[in-house]
Amino acid sequence: MKKKASFATVLVLTGLGCMNLRGEQLSIKLVGSAQPSCWSLEDIVAGVIDEEMSDREKVVALHQFGMAHILHYDGPTEDRRSYVYDAMKILGVYGHSLCGNNSATMSALYETAGLRTRLRNLNGHVVPEVWFEGRWNCVDTDLYGYVYLPDRATLASVDDLLSDPGLFDRQEAPPKPYFPFDTMESMKSLFRNTEGLKNYHPYANAHLMNLSLRTREALTLYYRPRQRFFLAPDLPREFSTVYRDYWTLGPVRKDSLAWCEVSPAAYGNGVFVYEPDLRSRAFQLENPAIRGARVQQQNKLPALIADQKVQPASVVLEMASPWVIAGMQNDLTNFDDNSQGAIVTGRFWRMDEADENRILVSTDDGQTWKQVWKNPHRSAVPFHVDLTRWVEGRHQYWVKFEWVDANGSERVGLETLRVDTWVQLSPMALPRLGSGRNQFSLVTRPARAFYCESRWDNGEQLLAQRLENLTLTHRAPFVRPKESGSAGSIFFRLAPAGVLEEVRISLLARVLEGVSARGTAATLFLSEDQGKTWQELKHFTPDPEHQLNVMWFNYRLQGKNLNAEQALLKVTLSGVGLDKLVANSLMRSAPQHPSLLRISHVWKEGQQVQSAVRTLSPGVGAHTYEISTGPQVVNEELHIEALEVLRSPP
Repeated sequence: MKKKASFATVLVLTGLGCMNLRGEQLSIKLVGSAQPSCWSLEDIVAGVIDEEMSDREKVVALHQFGMAHILHYDGPTEDRRSYVYDAMKILGVYGHSLCGNNSATMSALYETAGLRTRLRNLNGHVVPEVWFEGRWNCVDTDLYGYVYLPDRATLASVDDLLSDPGLFDRQEAPPKPYFPFDTMESMKSLFRNTEGLKNYHPYANAHLMNLSLRTREALTLYYRPRQRFFLAPDLPREFSTVYRDYWTLGPVRKDSLAWCEVSPAAYGNGVFVYEPDLRSRAFQLENPAIRGARVQQQNKLPALIADQKVQPASVVLEMASPWVIAGMQNDLTNFDDNSQGAIVTGRFWRMDEADENRILVSTDDGQTWKQVWKNPHRSAVPFHVDLTRWVEGRHQYWVKFEWVDANGSERVGLETLRVDTWVQLSPMALPRLGSGRNQFSLVTRPARAFYCESRWDNGEQLLAQRLENLTLTHRAPFVRPKESGSAGSIFFRLAPAGVLEEVRISLLARVLEGVSARGTAATLFLSEDQGKTWQELKHFTPDPEHQLNVMWFNYRLQGKNLNAEQALLKVTLSGVGLDKLVANSLMRSAPQHPSLLRISHVWKEGQQVQSAVRTLSPGVGAHTYEISTGPQVVNEELHIEALEVLRSPP
């Protein structure tokens, strides 16, 4: 008979004074003492290095962080088999990569620390070089090693290894680890008969790890897989047997050096569950896109009805996650039948044949809508609609619940709803418990993320996109000048509405056929008056030593407090087209209703399951708490939930 695990629970309540509560919990940042904060590149660098370190010490510390936080596995892909090169997506979302993604991510970390970097393309491998001590130094975080010159102190550059690949196996005292999974002959072969092309523009830096929860919305984060992982639909048909388990297990690797408490190292999952009270003031304030609907009085059903007969009434919920939405794999060769990644459930009322109930989904910020369910029945009808096929692989989607009361009966509308959204994440980046005393810090701020990312390959456009002397194509670059010798511009809005405090922009430019990279440019402009006047933000040109035909350019816009309804961005292209454009914004958003934040940690000590709960009222400044554990801690789950509270009387 299987022995049941025993449970020990600790409950602590703090900060319950309702008069000083904030509303929905925005920009939640929970950080533990067991590892550095992984909510941004800046946080990571601040937690790993300090200014007293030498440049070499900074590089080694970040290299060690990278080995512990990136699972060596096939790199994540989005769009048309396009590898992910955004550093925060690799570190915080996917947690796995191969050499190209890994080297780009490490380059982003080094440059955030103020160091100069470049990548070198070898025979089937990519490595970063970092400039310190007056020379380039090759530090390979993907294959776990670097090489000393014969003086046993100086690190080899790529050019050193190109000149003398034998340096690999002449190490008398190599660093640890030292390329543990490859033979020295294999490592040497990477540097033979290759030029080692230089890449000075290898990474994107636009993704925002911003977590926000509405009242009665809960998030459960799992440190181990729950069988939901994102596979891009354009995986190669000849998939390497090294990754034979990818189809069934996802990114899992037994011999990775990435952090794990239970082997093998693996991805993790999370699920957002939003089950609002449709009659509540919190629901109305936190979901402003309610049109033509009102609350039914005296607790009559359905809860939400139409203001007027014949006229459509609707509720639009905006679902956003810093992690990628992922479903379960069913037929492993059919990428369109994945399920249980995003599900809406509830109950609609329909009394007459002329009445209408329907559910629609949008993945382009409400520009277009796809009807995914229509009620064919009369009475109070439950619905269970799986949205996975439309929204997986994304960070944001909108779902609309719409109805028409043809006769004004006040018996047509929405009674209940619930939205479950599953995500794939990197457990290496989550705040976690270690053995002994753990200190946690919780900070929130009145801002939320709006994700804006091109998907031209999928036929979608940016918000209010307009092209001038450019054209859309079905192959990269997807946006290109109509004529290779002329310039063109793309215009778009950053968000539908609101005040934007920060915008992170990354664009992937591709040199056009027959054009020299040295004569190319991309220029970024901002208008704050709907295009009447323009300010140049940045003129991008490739580094003189850059040797590839693709380049990531990044820009961080702060301190403007942009009115999203007035602000436009323009990118002017000369000699290049665009494969990808990302412009994610941090939007000012004051909490609308009082709520508490309940945080629950669940872990194992041996066979015993332990849990600790903290209920906080986040406000100005950080809230801290402590949890003490025994030895052999295994993190299981982390729950974060926004709880509704009643306002205290005046």
